[in-house]
Amino acid sequence: MKAIFGILITLFCFSAFADYEPYTYRHEPVELKFDPNILPESKKVWVVLPQGYHRPENAQKRYPVVYVTDGALYQFITAQSMWFANIVGHIPEAILVAIDTRQNRARDLTPTVPNDGHSSPDTTGQSARFQEFIQTEVVPFIDNQYRTNDFRVLVGHSLGGLFTMTAALNEQIQDTFKSYVALDPSMWWDNAAVVNQIELSLNLFNSKAYNIYVAAGHDHENAGNFFADYLAHIQAIARTGHLLLAANKTKGTYDVFQDENHVSMLHQSLYKGLRAAFECYPVTCDKSVVSASQDK
Repeated sequence: MKAIFGILITLFCFSAFADYEPYTYRHEPVELKFDPNILPESKKVWVVLPQGYHRPENAQKRYPVVYVTDGALYQFITAQSMWFANIVGHIPEAILVAIDTRQNRARDLTPTVPNDGHSSPDTTGQSARFQEFIQTEVVPFIDNQYRTNDFRVLVGHSLGGLFTMTAALNEQIQDTFKSYVALDPSMWWDNAAVVNQIELSLNLFNSKAYNIYVAAGHDHENAGNFFADYLAHIQAIARTGHLLLAANKTKGTYDVFQDENHVSMLHQSLYKGLRAAFECYPVTCDKSVVSASQDK
């Protein structure tokens, strides 16, 4: 009897392991190095392919691509969130392209040079150039090297979130991406200059359909001596979210994560942002069309 019981326990353990095996994630990035024509230094880029990419049955399949800034740090959590969201059926399989922005981060991710007495074009305000680098050098290389389709998502956190929003406003770059995910974006930058730009550019969002997801942490109790800075930060994000909600065509989503700070909100907001980005895949969510269908 003991022998039979032992065999049954062993079989159960093997069965349980088999059931959980699909939930085992393996991070296997390919590291690339770009020597850009329009930037003064080289940039690293990591590519993470979905697990089914090389399967024979997928030989003709083409994939959407998620681009994320601060790629040295955020490639791990982004790739794992994409993987899990896919296996539970929330998003399609997608390629991740993580772009390194450690060197000259403020220069490459901010849109303006603040008049603060110490900023300069060498240290800030060059995000349009960095967006051009992504559009003209990184995206064409990825499209030529891998089986991609034209559904691209741009994701950023903090200054990367600010970069994401300025890309959505840049008429030379905006059509490169279908969806934008801005996580606790630094909309306070340069006295909320980008928020003011959004307010003046609502006609842009009213004429084109994009998915734009904006999220904010809301842990004011731990702001301490930085409460005034925190207040400017959260108010700028709130203005951004409500402006996008008012756009006629753009599908804007604005989430606030209570009791989460600038970093801790990342895990939940990234997952929800990815779901929002692919909500109407393989097309973008046209709010005006959705509203019209709901009115009938």
